[in-house]
Amino acid sequence: MTQPLFQNNRSLLLLAAIVLAALFYNIGAVPLFDEDEGAYAQVTQEMLQSGDLLTPRLGGELFFHKPPMIYWTQALCVSLLGPSELAFRLPSAVASLAWALLLFLFVRRHLNQQTAGLAVFFLVTAMQISLITRAAIADALLNLFITLAMFALYNYSQTPQKRYLLTAYISMALGFMTKGPIAVAIPVVASGLFFLLRRDLGTWLKIMFNPVGWVVFLAIALPWYLVLVEKYGWHFIREIFLVHNLGRFRSPMEGHSGSIAYYVPVVLIGLMPFTTFLARAVSRMRATLKDPLDQFLWLWFGFVFVLFSLAGTKLHHYVIYGYVPLIIFMARAVDRDRPKRDLWFVLPVLVMLAVLFCLKNLAQWALPGIQDSFARLVIQEALPEFGAKYRIMVGLATAGIILTAVVPAIRAVPRIVITGCLFFALITGLVLPRVADILQGPVKTAALMAKAQNLEVVMWKMNYPSFYVYYGRPALKRRPVPGDVIITKADKLDRITSHNVLFQKYGIVLTRINRL
Repeated sequence: MTQPLFQNNRSLLLLAAIVLAALFYNIGAVPLFDEDEGAYAQVTQEMLQSGDLLTPRLGGELFFHKPPMIYWTQALCVSLLGPSELAFRLPSAVASLAWALLLFLFVRRHLNQQTAGLAVFFLVTAMQISLITRAAIADALLNLFITLAMFALYNYSQTPQKRYLLTAYISMALGFMTKGPIAVAIPVVASGLFFLLRRDLGTWLKIMFNPVGWVVFLAIALPWYLVLVEKYGWHFIREIFLVHNLGRFRSPMEGHSGSIAYYVPVVLIGLMPFTTFLARAVSRMRATLKDPLDQFLWLWFGFVFVLFSLAGTKLHHYVIYGYVPLIIFMARAVDRDRPKRDLWFVLPVLVMLAVLFCLKNLAQWALPGIQDSFARLVIQEALPEFGAKYRIMVGLATAGIILTAVVPAIRAVPRIVITGCLFFALITGLVLPRVADILQGPVKTAALMAKAQNLEVVMWKMNYPSFYVYYGRPALKRRPVPGDVIITKADKLDRITSHNVLFQKYGIVLTRINRL
């Protein structure tokens, strides 16, 4: 059997330290990513600047993409800490801390503390989730509320107490205020399928039509919507429900399309470096389906996976709403300490590390086939960032993971923890900062330069809301004229006959158009 690493207080302190470091360490060290982080942060900033905390605006225009919960939590942090990457990302980190604690308590109650500790470790260090937990977007908050609602509904199915029912309604209401109907759809449909499978549809109907629960839900979720309907009428309803909820499901938006199998590689890569344990969990699926908890968890993940696979708009982070069940199954799959068998769990990690090590070569090989002129400019200029120093760091991490895998004295669970920490440190400490410096560093530098010189800037042929955040106000959006200072992409400069470059890096240009 596995060594019980998370069974004593000392090991729980180690887990707590890993969680805090994974969620909070250096979360303000890289610039905001566009478009999502930049948009959320700028909406928050415009709310604070205008004093109108009810109406989301981006660049001065109404922005009814999402409800206001993330903006309000960011506004609180900005009011306390001032505008910074840390303040904008802090709500996600705090929500993720609550998410991890909730997962630990639930798994410990229904399974055991060892599995609970592993599940939390997987949650905060798996590649895709760890990026979401440190991002200034609404998804960490939404995952917290969906998870709380789902756990409450399962607890109610086992012990029908009113507190669980009330918790589910409160969680769905808060989720509805975070990202809309999806926060209700997942708990309602997934739990409905569970009760139907258990031939107990009557209990589910009692849950769904509980008058006290609906009063609580409406008291939390309805007021903001009513105020916005009163102010903006049909335009608000159309944008937030028909366009950015139903519309995203019916057809691709903003170019985010994909095949029905889109989320298969997303899940396999997103759960790195623990993908092997996912394969183990799936291989044991049939053997576990008689257990109520397993039924509930598989239906939860299955509904999320199928729903978003069928949706027209596909974004990688949508599937994370169903990751909690997979994480629990993966933690349970770590059930025997058999070093020879466990050696192969690092093979997917080594493949990923090989790709990262050869990133410069792969980019050079792919360059001739890239049609996007801006992407080619960025890749060509960024290639030196992935040279010798970068490769040495990837090589050291790879050597550490291989050494951890082959040393017999290191048992299964410590091996998993060491591997996870090394991989997490590599992604968040080396790869992410380089990517941020390439994609977003020039935008931030140009914005701060324009702000320091009090330049009036026109944003032309690009959409980078993070520029607004650092610039301190929205840039103008119109066709530029001689004398304008513009921020644009380098591949657009051939459309301007005469200009004077003020700043240029990685394809982002701040330039002044010369007067005729």
